[in-house]
Amino acid sequence: MRVEVSPQAAEFVTRHGGQLWVWTERTSCCAATPPIMRTATRQPARPAEFRRMPADGLELWFSPPFGQLPDVLEVDLRGKRRPRVEAYWDGCLLAL
Repeated sequence: MRVEVSPQAAEFVTRHGGQLWVWTERTSCCAATPPIMRTATRQPARPAEFRRMPADGLELWFSPPFGQLPDVLEVDLRGKRRPRVEAYWDGCLLAL
């Protein structure tokens, strides 16, 4: 898995402690919907198996669904009023 972090996202994460936690979460919509990518700058409360992944300038922890990894995990900053870090599984918000 290759990790690509935008400079804006790296700066945001650094200002918020330097750790980024990335995991997937199923929606309550329907069982066939792929899980959505979630991020946090603090360790999530829900138990999951996180692995440390190589990322330039960040401490990145990733919990892959069913042990699968994307080819590319992209991390970017979104939102002007309320900036937030988002992760993309091979370019998608859904883990495919």
